[in-house]
Amino acid sequence: MDRIDRKILSLLQQRTKLSTRIGEAKRQHRAVIYVPERERELFARVTRLSKGKLPARAVTSIYREILSSSRAAQGQAPIGILESNVSVVLAPGRWCFGACDQFLPKRTWSEIATGLIDGSLALALLTGADLAGMLGTTKGWNDFSQHLTVVGDLSPAVKTEVPLGERIFIVTPRGNGASAEANRILILIECKPTVNAVKRLLNSMPDRLLQAEQLPLRVRSARDKTVTTLVRLTCQKLAPGLRLTGELLEAGKLAGLEISILGVYPDTENYGG
Repeated sequence: MDRIDRKILSLLQQRTKLSTRIGEAKRQHRAVIYVPERERELFARVTRLSKGKLPARAVTSIYREILSSSRAAQGQAPIGILESNVSVVLAPGRWCFGACDQFLPKRTWSEIATGLIDGSLALALLTGADLAGMLGTTKGWNDFSQHLTVVGDLSPAVKTEVPLGERIFIVTPRGNGASAEANRILILIECKPTVNAVKRLLNSMPDRLLQAEQLPLRVRSARDKTVTTLVRLTCQKLAPGLRLTGELLEAGKLAGLEISILGVYPDTENYGG
């Protein structure tokens, strides 16, 4: 057993050295370190390759920490969280990412957005309520629509049924690994208060959507009384991300709704936790 432990540690040290070299190459080419799609592929592969009595959950837990140390060796910037929600976000953030990732509390959403845009933050974790509040402001919406995207969400506790406002969303700069396959879509719908927008959208996408959760935002325009709603759609099964996006936009057009897509991604609970 001691001999096996020494061999495992030696291989982990070799992996860390290689991660350091990869980090140097990424910095030279200004490539991002956290690529969620690549990490999901790795979790799927190692789980598939693992044979014997080691449970799949143990494999993913071990590799969660290996990837956390790898990101640290590559020099990844901290993960931004709001000071007001440290007690809510930090523990599930550690659960999803690992012990070697650094978390940096910021006082305001604007500080987090600036950090994501200038690269001093690798990603951010925001509750649905925080995300809704940010998207309800002109500056927050402009920052998000031009520079940012949602690549996953997770539960703040070890359970799946939590209100949308309490879920924790993983926000990253755009272009760091879009999901090839997805079954969740986070969108904004703008419509009149009297319109049941989500129901109209679901009726326009038959046999595709399993459920929809929504979080109303404040009225965006006092002149025409348009309201904005944050909606998370969960599909019956994984589908190509581009196809899912196209189907959603077409369904929105058929339903006569103005839709903005914030993120298309697979279940975060399927990897890393």
